[in-house]
Amino acid sequence: MTTASGDGWFGLVTGAASGIGRATALAFTAAGARGVACLDIHADGNAETAARVEAAGARALQVTVDLADVGQIRTAYGVVHREFGRLDAAAHIGGYSWRGDTLRVTPEEWDQVVGVNLRGTFFSCQQALAIMYAQGSGAIVNMSADAAFDPIHGYSVQAAAKGGIATLTRSLAFEAARRGVRVNAVSPGITRVERTGYVPSRGAPVAVPGGTASDSSEGLERHTAAGRWMEVGEIAEVITFLARPGASGVNGELVRINGGPYPTLEF
Repeated sequence: MTTASGDGWFGLVTGAASGIGRATALAFTAAGARGVACLDIHADGNAETAARVEAAGARALQVTVDLADVGQIRTAYGVVHREFGRLDAAAHIGGYSWRGDTLRVTPEEWDQVVGVNLRGTFFSCQQALAIMYAQGSGAIVNMSADAAFDPIHGYSVQAAAKGGIATLTRSLAFEAARRGVRVNAVSPGITRVERTGYVPSRGAPVAVPGGTASDSSEGLERHTAAGRWMEVGEIAEVITFLARPGASGVNGELVRINGGPYPTLEF
């Protein structure tokens, strides 16, 4: 793939301050990106990711953005377009997991979870597509979650948001296909991540028949077919593949990265 600025390609990652986002920014760099825009609300973690990208040999563009604020999303993508001149790959990872008792979910909690995850992803896609349509090429990878496909007590709001991302991805892929742009999604399983900065508190404790659901992550690996946690690098490698020309025939798909079906998700 060639660019208006010479050889190489330019990528963008939301949620770049830590975890899967940071791993993806570094995977983009390892895959030959000339520049990687790191977008996140957590400035300190984002600065660390940008420093690692530059140490690995690519130009890093650090942009602070709150995915709950559409104005900030538009401004951030404008900065990226102005600085890079184009956008070849956008990984929309920013968001978070949230669990709370369905009967006690407040409108404010709903707005926060759905706003950052689904609304933030939609308007990030909108801005990325505007750039990519103008240049006639590009790839977007969105972040869904297995809670959208495997029911778990207390994840109804999360399922709505992440399930919406999965369906949104298919719709956008259809719209974008003949304009040279691909849109896919990934759904990570139980993944070992390190978070940076503010993590929203969980909702009310989740009532289940016979007691209360555990919020502990201890022993979660036993719920996977592989019997282990997924690692952020495994997720990042799939995202990078989907974002690059090697996946040129893949569009409108959702790839689940969880080590295989879950024997049980009762936790």
